[in-house]
Amino acid sequence: MSNDRFPGGGVLLVETDPTFVEAARTLFDGKLMVADSIGRGLPSVEAGDIELAFLGPSQATASGVAEAAELLEANPDLVVMLAAASDVSNDVLRGAIRSGIKDIIESPLRAEAIAESLGHVAAVSRRRLTPAITPQPGRDGRVVTIMAAKGGSGKTVTATNVAVLLARWGEPGRVVIVDADLQFGDVALVLQVEPKATLVNAAKEGEGLDREFLRSLLAEHKTGLKVLAAPLEPAFADEVSTQSITRILNLLKSDHDFVVVDTAPTLDERLLAILERSDVVLFIVDMDLPSVKNAKLALETLRVLNYPSNKIRVVLNRSNSRARLDVSEIERSLRVQIAASVPSDALLPASVNEGVPIVEAHPKSKPAKAFEEVAQLVTSESVPSEAAKKKKWF
Repeated sequence: MSNDRFPGGGVLLVETDPTFVEAARTLFDGKLMVADSIGRGLPSVEAGDIELAFLGPSQATASGVAEAAELLEANPDLVVMLAAASDVSNDVLRGAIRSGIKDIIESPLRAEAIAESLGHVAAVSRRRLTPAITPQPGRDGRVVTIMAAKGGSGKTVTATNVAVLLARWGEPGRVVIVDADLQFGDVALVLQVEPKATLVNAAKEGEGLDREFLRSLLAEHKTGLKVLAAPLEPAFADEVSTQSITRILNLLKSDHDFVVVDTAPTLDERLLAILERSDVVLFIVDMDLPSVKNAKLALETLRVLNYPSNKIRVVLNRSNSRARLDVSEIERSLRVQIAASVPSDALLPASVNEGVPIVEAHPKSKPAKAFEEVAQLVTSESVPSEAAKKKKWF
């Protein structure tokens, strides 16, 4: 990796493991200053010789990251990063934030990961220098929930494409997608984003969770879309309570213009809590009989619960399939009108396998244009007033 950005060997590594040190030396073409403690590296920082400091895995402890504050006291412009294992604890994450560490890179170090992280740090710095629109006091963003009553209905594909469009149309960093399919969430996979943390990390904080720590858990897609990933294993789903999801959504909507939530195809307590806090619900129905039947049952359940019908927009997926189902018959069965339709296309599964949403990979395709119409359902309507919610039901 070229070290031209740091003249005079301006990279410091604080690490005691000789194997890690040797690998880092190779990565930086030998142009690397090494110290076995932050105290020993501090004089070089104070002298102005260091522009980038890496804390190695041996420093990935609560006490280790706390000492990083000394480096930034010596040079407030110093970029400090931490190399740590993927299962780094919440205590270390929180300590890293408080100490001013810019990013956490998974160990072992890779040139691509370092370059990506440095690019992100530079982008954030540019944004801070750009006058930003100050959010109005008390203004919350909109929660857009994507749901389906049957797996395989195209829910996640819809969620990711709509979220990417909203991110493209809006201010940088003002749209976040939350993968609330806690057992089998695929948002990070579909977007080809490597999450450093998941919903589990946020849930473990309980009532102590705040905006600053929650921001640190968000991964970022190349479009600027923020991502809060689902748990890495199905067994971790139980660690995310309904109360945790509620708090997470409340914090995110106070910090973003749009919070897109992908959900599991299960009408349980968690989903009902998400729906209660949603401004718009995109209900995905596939063009097959089981999907229509399940959608009818789910909508009937929501009617029984007096859920406001004016929040729900039904989106028909694979609308051009040869299922021999008539759209008007589907509308009569569901007792709602189809708000938008997305046609099937060979480009769609290809875009999923490539990890590039079709609105990015093939923006002029029919599915991409259809997803734009779906996203416009979210942006073109104002949030229903309390009076409207009371007057209009299923």
